[in-house]
Amino acid sequence: MGTGLYRDLPAFTAAVDTVFAAMGAAGDALRSDWLAAEPALSIHHFHRSQPLLFALDHALGRVLIDLGLRPAALLGHSVGELAAAALAGVFGLTDAVRIVLDRIGRLNGAPAGGMAAVAASRAEITPHLRPGVDIGALNAPRQTVIAGAREPLAAVLDALGAAGLRWAPVHSKAPFHSTVLRPLADASLPMLAALPARPPRIPMVSGYTAARLTDTEAVDPAYWARQPVDPVLFWPALGELVADGPDLLIECGPGQGLTTLARQLPKVRSGGCAVLSLLGPPSAGPGAEAGHFAAAVARLGLAGL
Repeated sequence: MGTGLYRDLPAFTAAVDTVFAAMGAAGDALRSDWLAAEPALSIHHFHRSQPLLFALDHALGRVLIDLGLRPAALLGHSVGELAAAALAGVFGLTDAVRIVLDRIGRLNGAPAGGMAAVAASRAEITPHLRPGVDIGALNAPRQTVIAGAREPLAAVLDALGAAGLRWAPVHSKAPFHSTVLRPLADASLPMLAALPARPPRIPMVSGYTAARLTDTEAVDPAYWARQPVDPVLFWPALGELVADGPDLLIECGPGQGLTTLARQLPKVRSGGCAVLSLLGPPSAGPGAEAGHFAAAVARLGLAGL
């Protein structure tokens, strides 16, 4: 998850360390666990996964922009949208980090629950939902995430299995993108209202409205407060992103999860748009990251590493 590139590429090392520094002591602990052979806290715990995803997403985007890349638009999945917002200038890095840390701190009081990925459409799943369980993300036409409190989620999963629908647990210790988190999200409003926010300097597609992020939404504290509660409409947002271009999508994050989804787009399958991951498949290991990143940068025609 980026550790090889952190070791081998000084520009990336500096960009990640800038994020860790903005986190203060939490950043020191995050870096130690990230680089440790045996982390003190599982990487799947939200105290690790959320801020680390933000750090890597922001750092990879920062390196490309510093090399001269000028994105046509940015789209982030869940916490990735906060990284995109920082890159687009909606929030300063310190304030974006504050939002991330505040969010995960509030999750300590969240009801026990989790998430699951279901190989079915929203329409197929909805009849089996019950109070306390919601659609958490639309990642592809038949890749839907549900989220909720532990007991009702287990009951819904039993019902889905009985209906012949396949599902797999998502590595999450919290029920992200479910209404059970609404009280925690609402409590973050005063903090968000106190932070300066600006219209994006780089256009953004919202993962929550599946439309271009408006200037009004960008500066609205309620929009950002709802992120842990509202479903991520990633698939329709991807469709909006490629509707008028661009002809290349770049995944600025660990692994190939988002490029795998993007390859299902009709425009990608027809050859009208290409996709490119920066770190390559996790199965290749950290030692392959620098080589994969260098090949991606060469394909982009950037220089100066």
